[in-house]
Amino acid sequence: MNTHESRNPSAWRSRTVGAAAVAALLVGGGAGAAAWASQPASAAHTTAASNAATVQRLADVEEIRQVKARYFRYLDSKQWSKLAALFTAHPTIDVGAKYSSGKELAEKTAALLGDAPTAHQGFLPEIQVHGNRATATWAMEDYVSFPPGSSYKNGFHGYGQYHDTYQRINGHWYISSTVLSRFRVDTVPNWTPSPAQK
Repeated sequence: MNTHESRNPSAWRSRTVGAAAVAALLVGGGAGAAAWASQPASAAHTTAASNAATVQRLADVEEIRQVKARYFRYLDSKQWSKLAALFTAHPTIDVGAKYSSGKELAEKTAALLGDAPTAHQGFLPEIQVHGNRATATWAMEDYVSFPPGSSYKNGFHGYGQYHDTYQRINGHWYISSTVLSRFRVDTVPNWTPSPAQK
């Protein structure tokens, strides 16, 4: 201890406290590092398994999002066979009318709409994955018009939700049920094709 420190007890005390704090950090850090290094292999395996499960769940959620995005795109682009292929063999389908298969949905929707333009959107999905099954709720908006001569005198602009279930089959996700509930429906004019479209 130098002469100045012996005359200034508070400076000496400060250096002592500081040295003790550094020692505590070194000892604590060493103990923490030793504890980390000595983690049992089972804990590391559990962490790896948890990470792998999270990655798989995120991949499943993304694939389900893609399936539903194709559902909307195939409806509006009138790719009926591709729409039908998005469903399991025996789905539950209730979109204002009930259908027993993706093929029936596609064929009857094609006959109903003809070439009339439509616009379907799904967004804000809440998706939960449970192994090879999943559930989802989608906010939706659709604009549907019917062709000339349709039994429907007006089209509609609707807002609501899809309530879906999905099933993974041979590594791919399919829609196993879809139920549409609309909260609001506004009427819009039906499609009147231009002379070039007739």
